[in-house]
Amino acid sequence: MSNRGFLFLSGLFALLTGPVVQAESISTTIHHHYQAPRALGMGDAFVAVANDYSAIFYNPAGLARRDDGQVNLSLSAAGTPGAMDFYDEYSQIESSNQSETDKQTAYLQLIQKHYGDVYSLRLAPLEGVWVRPNWGMALIPMDVSVEMAMHQQVGPTLNATVYADTTLGLAYADDLHWFDFGRFSWGVTGKFVNRGFFSKPISATDLAASSEIVAKEDLLEGYTVDADLGVLWTPELPDSGLWSLLRLAHPTFGAVVRNVAETGFGQSMQLVNKEKQNGTPEKLYRVFDLGSRWEYPSMWIFGGRGVLDVRDLGHPDFTWRKGIHLGFEFDWTVTSWWKGQYRVGMSQGFWTAGLSAELGIFNLDVVSYADDVGTRNTPIESRVYATRLNLDF
Repeated sequence: MSNRGFLFLSGLFALLTGPVVQAESISTTIHHHYQAPRALGMGDAFVAVANDYSAIFYNPAGLARRDDGQVNLSLSAAGTPGAMDFYDEYSQIESSNQSETDKQTAYLQLIQKHYGDVYSLRLAPLEGVWVRPNWGMALIPMDVSVEMAMHQQVGPTLNATVYADTTLGLAYADDLHWFDFGRFSWGVTGKFVNRGFFSKPISATDLAASSEIVAKEDLLEGYTVDADLGVLWTPELPDSGLWSLLRLAHPTFGAVVRNVAETGFGQSMQLVNKEKQNGTPEKLYRVFDLGSRWEYPSMWIFGGRGVLDVRDLGHPDFTWRKGIHLGFEFDWTVTSWWKGQYRVGMSQGFWTAGLSAELGIFNLDVVSYADDVGTRNTPIESRVYATRLNLDF
């Protein structure tokens, strides 16, 4: 697309969306629109790997390097330990026959009991991705993230942040064949995202007056159309001298610009909330990710790679601690239908670990990682455990 064409489309988006009140999250957690357990296990460093179905959202340039097709159907769940226990305590108060005043006191005591705790849940009951050499498509009907943090501000509050996204993605990628310094691939993923969003402090009085912590009528809703642009470069290194040592590692470098247009959610189809709204959901921020990948020599049934990324450059909550992602992945392959990986890494200053096991078309991913939910000067770890069940064709 020419520069004039891009500028014209950007201007058209601005006219369509018009002036709107843009909501922002009160949480300091950097919310990623899409996450894959494989990437999370290796420190969420995947920009220069991008060699499976998740490339469509991590780096679409990886689709140019596919030799075959892949269909992945999955369901995933992630959460912090204690999240369901907290919700059970809340439910017991809500279902009790206490007066509203007594409920308010009970909620106040509940928040005070959990001061400093941060609970999160993320659920995607169905994801479908189909990738082929050079192109791919993905449909995520529902991806819901909830974060609840207990704070002492003006008074005791529960800071709740909710994202409820529906996403359709279409991607295309190819190589630049005239590039003479190795293999250079590029790719683009166009995204339609419908988002429900809530991020406000909730007092004990608010909890007592409502039957739900956050109701669907509380969500701001809107949709946007945006795109991610990615590149991968595998340099052609000399096969003699010191360069030959690097050649053995097959280094690959990647970069992605996410949400190029950053137009925000200015229009609503009112799929979730049919009430009149005063504002729009938090936008998809334009950010830059940079990454590198280094392969290990294969030995017997084992292989693997090391990765290093800097992610979310340009995000309002970016810090270098949050931005550095480092990981290692170890492959093992018994046969084409029985294989898996082990992973370890560091993400936002906290350890990560994960494993995958594939038996035929069945694939299980488990991972533990952490979000930094603290301030710029005071990192706070929120440990998360996640699993994904896959059918992989």
